[in-house]
Amino acid sequence: MSKKKSSVPVETASPRRQLSPMIANDVLAPLSRLRDEVDRMFDDRPGNALTSRWMHKFYENADPLVELRDKKSEYELVAEVPGMDSDEIEIKLSDGMLRISGEKSESHEEEGETFMFSERRYGSFERAIKLPNGVDEEKISADTKDGLLTVHIPKSAEAIQKERKIPIRAS
Repeated sequence: MSKKKSSVPVETASPRRQLSPMIANDVLAPLSRLRDEVDRMFDDRPGNALTSRWMHKFYENADPLVELRDKKSEYELVAEVPGMDSDEIEIKLSDGMLRISGEKSESHEEEGETFMFSERRYGSFERAIKLPNGVDEEKISADTKDGLLTVHIPKSAEAIQKERKIPIRAS
């Protein structure tokens, strides 16, 4: 008996999968994007040991938000405390650390009303700020106005005298 050849064509490569030469850039593209993202996190805010995105997340959740200003005869710390009275805020000083704490009470719902949504934050908070050297701790004072807590931190006479302007020579 003789063997007949089949007239059905036989495929050697699957039609679903096209084999094409891989380019090195295509293989490394996901890793390259990951590295770019990590580099961008470190480059966003020069001088920071931590990334600005991580710091942003940290400060986004920190209450109250503060800024410390260096004025001629004092440092001025300003903290955002919207909707809070001065008797709801406490300021303590110990070992060069200024601690601002308080509790923001939740507003109460009235009968027949419900919240559609609320982005307000409630509860207790505390911020600790390391004060610069040369502070006259006995003369620190604070006041509130328009949702801002301002802490006046006078510089000691020695600290004011030690500060001097450095002349810059032109080359």
